[in-house]
Amino acid sequence: MPEQSSTEFDYVIVGSGAGGAVVANRLSADPRHRVLLIEAGGPGRNPMHLVPKGFYFTMNDPRSATTYSTEEYGDGQVATWPRGRVLGGSTTINGMVWNRGWAPDYDAWEARGLEGWNWDRFLQAFKELEDHELGAGPYRGKGGPVSVSIARPTEEVSDALIEAMGTHGIGFVEDPNGSDDERVGYVASSIRRGTRVSTARAFLRPARRRPNLTVVTGTTADRLVLDGTRVVAVEARRKGRPVTYRVAREVIVAGGPLESPQLLERSGIGRPDVLEAAGIPVRVASPKVGENLREHRGIQLQVRLKGAAGYNRQASSFVRQMWAGFKYLFTRRGLIAFGGYNVVANWRSDPAAERPDTHVFFTPISTSRVNPISGRLVVDSFPGARMVVSPTFPTSEGSIHVTSPDPDAAPRIVPNFMATQHDRDLIPKVLEKARAILATEPFSRLVAEELEPGPALPPKADVADFALNKGVAGIHTLGTCSIGPDADDVVDGRLRVRGVEGLRVVDSSVFPAMPSGNCSAPTQALAWIASGLILEDA
Repeated sequence: MPEQSSTEFDYVIVGSGAGGAVVANRLSADPRHRVLLIEAGGPGRNPMHLVPKGFYFTMNDPRSATTYSTEEYGDGQVATWPRGRVLGGSTTINGMVWNRGWAPDYDAWEARGLEGWNWDRFLQAFKELEDHELGAGPYRGKGGPVSVSIARPTEEVSDALIEAMGTHGIGFVEDPNGSDDERVGYVASSIRRGTRVSTARAFLRPARRRPNLTVVTGTTADRLVLDGTRVVAVEARRKGRPVTYRVAREVIVAGGPLESPQLLERSGIGRPDVLEAAGIPVRVASPKVGENLREHRGIQLQVRLKGAAGYNRQASSFVRQMWAGFKYLFTRRGLIAFGGYNVVANWRSDPAAERPDTHVFFTPISTSRVNPISGRLVVDSFPGARMVVSPTFPTSEGSIHVTSPDPDAAPRIVPNFMATQHDRDLIPKVLEKARAILATEPFSRLVAEELEPGPALPPKADVADFALNKGVAGIHTLGTCSIGPDADDVVDGRLRVRGVEGLRVVDSSVFPAMPSGNCSAPTQALAWIASGLILEDA
């Protein structure tokens, strides 16, 4: 719809990603609510955003992503984390994996004293969200706004890996979200007929026809305006010009785990010592803002294949990429029609674990070098495959904090990877099990050599140190405005920021710990539930 001239709304939502778009859709369904959605990035009209494999290009494109850099860690390493800066947020640039987690992940919230936050509640939200190609079932939904499909067609290298996993007691499943067992299956993704389903497509496209929903892009929220302890407005910059949006009921912060704590801190809500060091007056002391940062840290294995093609041949030259793209345009199938990985698995690396403690992604593509001009990975000319393995539930906690009142100033991010004994003890077991599976028939017959880690990581090496310095991040950050029952937890059981009236946080920053999956699907379910709470309180 055309943008309204009014700058006063009942609800102002900051961020259009996995949290904000869902809330905007559900609140604006009531025509009595004047709803504003603020997005710092652009409208996301690039057709590449619809192409699943397009995320290789858009994730590092400054027109659709912001890249955050951490402080140095280990032997001088710096991690870079891209976040979506476009309508739909990171759901417009991510790998589209629809991993939901399982009952213990969510029942743990209620066990901490958060009444009503449990698996049954999340499962109901997932089922209402989904339009699953496998149809409705006890653990799946049909007819919802988010299309979910399974990577197709099957492929010989992936099938060989699945068979090898079966030898280790890891059974094949058609729906990888259907249990909490050790399991392997083709990836479930938020993809419909070979095209990405972002929250912009699933929730904002239909909602923008409503006259009571205003969506403004190219607009950065600088800080929240408080009258005492009540939020009354959002100060922002729209296309470089200052603008103030007044709010009658609530501001819903949905900027994600890196943006949301910064907005709170710039508004004077946070740890007093952090705010004072940054030159920001303290309005509300909230000691855990920006703390409890969680991120997956794992190891990437790559192998050279023999006697099998995989996907390298289809993607190892410009001409072959163009041919694959040409076929995709007419069929919406093939290599380009699904995300970054073919196969997903969950297994126990520690036999004593009560449930799977490792998550795994696999694709029959290898990339052994980086283009020095573009900075993008280059697909190998020979057949190869990649497997990424990570401990599912890292206990190491990092932090993110502002360094200045200036919204353009870079924050201080301390990732604190591999800081706990739990994480350091588990990662060698994770690698050992991965190597054992790759050495199991029939997959082992296809392997010519291990390229990565290869000789750089012999069996007796310090695997935890290698994972710290040479490992890979999942870009699954969360936890920086975590929910909890205690007075110093950032948000309460209704996602309201403690000590502030008219303010909630609805994104993955409120998760207190990692679910056994990626962040996008759990965050959309959280936002679905949160919308109900907001409407109840209205």
